[in-house]
Amino acid sequence: MIQLIKYALTGIINTLIGYGVFWVLFTQFNIYAEYANAAGYGIALVFAFLLNKVFVFNKSTFHSAMIPRFIVAFMLAFLINQLVLIVFHRVLDIRAEIAQILAMGTYTVLFYILNKRYVFKEGATYEKH
Repeated sequence: MIQLIKYALTGIINTLIGYGVFWVLFTQFNIYAEYANAAGYGIALVFAFLLNKVFVFNKSTFHSAMIPRFIVAFMLAFLINQLVLIVFHRVLDIRAEIAQILAMGTYTVLFYILNKRYVFKEGATYEKH
């Protein structure tokens, strides 16, 4: 339960960073919602790795395999996020600012599951076979 609370706090920080970048790029610079979304997630990705590794999943050691696993988990969660954003914004004609909030929910749940079970899995070995 504590881990979920920590993940939620980390998610709030990452959401503020990612959505803040998205909002500024989309509303102030008229960048397409999909590009603004990608930029927001890209910037928040660095913070997400560090916070998830140290704060949420309590990994004090670093294994080089964590980075590619984290990127794979991110890409899968981000792909789903983008698909939800496109469907809500482009197909259902929901404002991008609202559609992105809805899309972030799918990203959040999927990314937690992937981090817990794949990236920072308890007892995982990262040696090359």
